[in-house]
Amino acid sequence: MKLALIGGTLTIAGLSAGWIYNYGLSTAGFERSSATQKQEQLQEQVKQRSTEIGELRESLARAQRSVQMNETSFQDLDRALKASAQEIVKLREELNFYRNIISPSDNKSGLRIQNLLIEPTGTANRYRYKIVLIQALKHEQTIIGSASLEIVGAQGGQDSTLAVPAAGEQSIKVNLKYFQDIEGEFDLPRNFKPRRVKVNVKPTRSGEAIEESYAWPQA
Repeated sequence: MKLALIGGTLTIAGLSAGWIYNYGLSTAGFERSSATQKQEQLQEQVKQRSTEIGELRESLARAQRSVQMNETSFQDLDRALKASAQEIVKLREELNFYRNIISPSDNKSGLRIQNLLIEPTGTANRYRYKIVLIQALKHEQTIIGSASLEIVGAQGGQDSTLAVPAAGEQSIKVNLKYFQDIEGEFDLPRNFKPRRVKVNVKPTRSGEAIEESYAWPQA
């Protein structure tokens, strides 16, 4: 019964957190007050999940010491502990996302590159990217501009840099007040060995261009 309650609680918590996060990202009417409230809710959820992890660890330790505890119950406790730990990581990532928008640790306002994700699409030499941009602290103006990627690597034994989008292709449009997720795909030449990726964002109205460099993700 206790295991069922633990499993049910973690499942409901996970589904609820995921739904709240997806809804928050997709809602057009994002406002500072709702973000602040969301940040407070996430802090409370992190606290609750941390307490649950402590309780699960105690239960797991008791299970390890008990010769009467069957293997199935032990595995259930172990899975519950891992699921709760993963939930903590997700909640903290989400909390950090909203904190950087509303109250960044360095207290500096302006455009920032929050994250870059690159992963293979399943088609040879084709990759999918996701750039997450935020405007920190002050949100009086909408930032409009363009973004690009520079993939630094080697081709034919020589250093080489590929631009995304390539010359003549449509630019990656930037338009945000609070945050923006930019997604797309690109191809690499068969003999190109990528090492790093640079993300460049250039506002057209006001503000300075920004750049961040990331190591190419390991397969």
